[in-house]
Amino acid sequence: MKNELYEKFAKEKFSKEKNYNAIISKVKGGTAMKKNKMKIILNIAAIFIFAIIVFSITPAIYAKIQWNIEFKEYQNREYEIVSGTFKEAKESGYNEEIEMDYITQDGISAKVDTLMITDDYFETKINFKFPNDMELNSETFSYGIAVYDEEKNIYGVFTRMNMGSVEKKDTYTPYMYEEIGAKYNKNDIYDIQLNDSSTIQNVSAENKNIISKFIMTSNKGFPKSKKIYIRVFDLGYYMSDLSQTNAQEYLFEDFVLSDAEWIFEIDVPEKFYERQEVELELKENLPELKIEEITVNEIGLVIKAKRDGLGNIIKLGTTSIEEWSKFKDELINITDEAGNVYYGDVGGIAQGSDWFKMRYDINKNMLDKKLFLNIKIDEQQHSIELVKTTK
Repeated sequence: MKNELYEKFAKEKFSKEKNYNAIISKVKGGTAMKKNKMKIILNIAAIFIFAIIVFSITPAIYAKIQWNIEFKEYQNREYEIVSGTFKEAKESGYNEEIEMDYITQDGISAKVDTLMITDDYFETKINFKFPNDMELNSETFSYGIAVYDEEKNIYGVFTRMNMGSVEKKDTYTPYMYEEIGAKYNKNDIYDIQLNDSSTIQNVSAENKNIISKFIMTSNKGFPKSKKIYIRVFDLGYYMSDLSQTNAQEYLFEDFVLSDAEWIFEIDVPEKFYERQEVELELKENLPELKIEEITVNEIGLVIKAKRDGLGNIIKLGTTSIEEWSKFKDELINITDEAGNVYYGDVGGIAQGSDWFKMRYDINKNMLDKKLFLNIKIDEQQHSIELVKTTK
């Protein structure tokens, strides 16, 4: 296989007739006999060089040839590009609804329904419609998705989970980078991606119509993009049978619904790229608590901080989600002057670390009330007011 690939490549690069014509054109004068003798010598030399190169091909050269072949196949894939405009903004909520027609490929229709972007949060809903006669498991349905902007900032690229015994190689990511002209480290293709976590949730599935929510969060921060590209590809689902007597062996089968790709080009609403966060700080310092930042945007309040000794406390914590959630809520929460209590996300504290990041359902419109950070340190409860930063 290696030699077949290279032979095709070398025939284009080491053409005997092409090389002979290039060299002979530089020879001035000379008889026809001399030219024929030279052509014979050049032909022999070309064959000799070609044979040496074919049989001494290096892995690096082979990988490059393989890349070129596969990249051409990627460029020849089926895909549709569609633009979307936004409906008139709703009175409540920060989500924006998109006015877009379905695009149909392989009998499958898809469109983007909503979009939301903050400095550390991205959310979109993708709407799929499938033919009535298409086999589908809505519980395990998933897809690959990529998001980037007009400046080639890569929000994230995610291939569909492969639950089989053989890991599915991620070839899509570097090919997409190459196609859009993004600069990246070939030794770490994920380094330029801005997201830190992501999730796909199928929020509804009725009558072969699946609406899926895709979410990303970022500590690096998402840019204030004016145009977003959302690419959806590799639609599929899997079926598994866990009824085997040996728990380590179970039946699994993956089903690809389409090899097509949908590319959505969306002009971002002004309120997203003109967004401004509000920074808060503690009204009084607490020696055991080091605040990195407290920010509030249109959808939430985020605290990044270090609490001395937190890692040691968590190592002694319980394992169940319910008990862990209760422990976390008692350890740190936020209240307002009206007595409302706000609890942070469950995953905001990592075991063994003094650092934590918590998100609360408090937005900029709620800053007209006084807010208080409540934290327990050495069994003593502290309550400190949060105020706008004076920096």
